[in-house]
Amino acid sequence: MSMGVDKKYALLDTDFLYKSHVARNAANHTLTDFVMEFTDYEFFCHEMIKEELTRHEVVPDPNPWLEDKIQSGTVKIYSDRDIVTELGKIYGTSATSMYLTLLQTSCDTFNTGFFEKYYGSMSDMDNLEDVEIFLAVLKTCDDGVPSQNGMGEKKTYVLIQMMEILHSNRVYVFCSDDFRARRSITSLTKPVHCISILGVFYKLMKMGHGKSEMQEYYNRLSAFLKNQTEYRVWSASGQQRIRVPIQQVFDDLYDGKFQMLRNGDLQYIK
Repeated sequence: MSMGVDKKYALLDTDFLYKSHVARNAANHTLTDFVMEFTDYEFFCHEMIKEELTRHEVVPDPNPWLEDKIQSGTVKIYSDRDIVTELGKIYGTSATSMYLTLLQTSCDTFNTGFFEKYYGSMSDMDNLEDVEIFLAVLKTCDDGVPSQNGMGEKKTYVLIQMMEILHSNRVYVFCSDDFRARRSITSLTKPVHCISILGVFYKLMKMGHGKSEMQEYYNRLSAFLKNQTEYRVWSASGQQRIRVPIQQVFDDLYDGKFQMLRNGDLQYIK
């Protein structure tokens, strides 16, 4: 790990983890394994991601891989208690109300009215500064949210915001190529750097990994996204996102036709 100001703090989101776990070669070395070798990043995620990965029922299951990385210390996992503890180092007894503020921002980014519906009662809590009571009530509210409502995504955003408070402008998110997800990350008060799965292929190309080596990983990912035949990338003017066949994106990437933007998108070079 490079120490000091160069350190980058990288969150692994659910979509990224399962798609990059599927992208692998014949020897079962995965795209995620490549990412773990990026030495200038410290990796982290919210514990809710484990539940989300289980719900996606991806084969092969990414959870044993993730558990192994957590046990070895390669990926740091945060619970809500950990987040409140970290916030406490800066905000003292206001840590719990700061957590609620971050949760509201997170919920509002995705669904208007979601916070009020499921967590609104917490804003009027007595003993808000009592961490144990706060965490118990938070858990009760969490349990009231239907499982398909993407709580992992919302908790992930709380964690991203906390990391941005601690490590301003050094927070990155490895995320899927879902434009909506990345747009919401970049719309947070302090935009966070994103690296999409296509961005990882771009980085590996820049690091000298050859086209034929990486084609196998790319093919496995494409096969997994079986109903998707195109990726959307930015035109050279930056004015619109255009649909390009999946294989052509890969060919153009290796032909040096793209640059990577801060939000993780690829854009054709003029």
